[in-house]
Amino acid sequence: MEVASRREELAAPIVVITFASPPLLARFAAELDLGLPILADRDRALYAALGFGSGSVARVWLDPRVWARYARLLARGHRMRRMQEDTLQLGGDAVVDADGRLAWIYRSRGPDDRPAIEALRRAVAS
Repeated sequence: MEVASRREELAAPIVVITFASPPLLARFAAELDLGLPILADRDRALYAALGFGSGSVARVWLDPRVWARYARLLARGHRMRRMQEDTLQLGGDAVVDADGRLAWIYRSRGPDDRPAIEALRRAVAS
């Protein structure tokens, strides 16, 4: 499902936060063309505050689920590139309420671990 339709499903503002360096962030934003604000957290202060830790080499690079995800991307025409950032850093998803309080959080257990759109929809609705 494309990003625009997922964004419409959530009916909430979305911001992407990454720890990429400014040159990589600019390339990332141009290549993905998400139509979303993309911000850099170079020192990973927000990552730490949200409890987004690091994965193990086994979970990040040796897990068959990760390789299956890469295989699907390659089959759709994406190409592999040399890694330029911390490949062990895990992320997640968070919902912040209208008062600026953290209302819901999902901490990824691996690079292929994302919450279901329905879970995000419920979190935004509540």
